[in-house]
Amino acid sequence: MTGKKWVALAAMAAFALPTAALALDKNNDVIIDGNTGAETRTAVVSLADLNLASDQGQRRADSRIDRAAKKVCGFVNGSILPETRDYRNCYGSALDGAREDLNALVARAS
Repeated sequence: MTGKKWVALAAMAAFALPTAALALDKNNDVIIDGNTGAETRTAVVSLADLNLASDQGQRRADSRIDRAAKKVCGFVNGSILPETRDYRNCYGSALDGAREDLNALVARAS
C-alpha cells in the first residue's frame, strides 16, 4: 500500500472508533413506555455509566428505572394518582418491560 492509502485508512479508523463507542453507549439504554388510558409516554434511561456486573450498579439501574416508570405514568409527589387503576397498570407494565431490558443488559455485562 502507498503512504496515502495508509493515511486514508488510519483516518477512517480514527473516525470509526468514536462512532463504535457511541453505538455501545446507546445499547446501554433502557426504554420505559408508560400507557395511561389513551396516552403513551416514553423515557430513555441511560445506564452507560454503571457497571451492571456489580450489585451496586444493578441497584442504581433499578432505581433509575423505577423513577422513570413513575414519571412516565404521571406520578407526582403528593398526588392521589398512584391510587388509580390506570396508574398501577401503567407503572407495573412499564417496570416489567424495562426490567426485561435490564436483565438482558446484566446478562451481557456478566
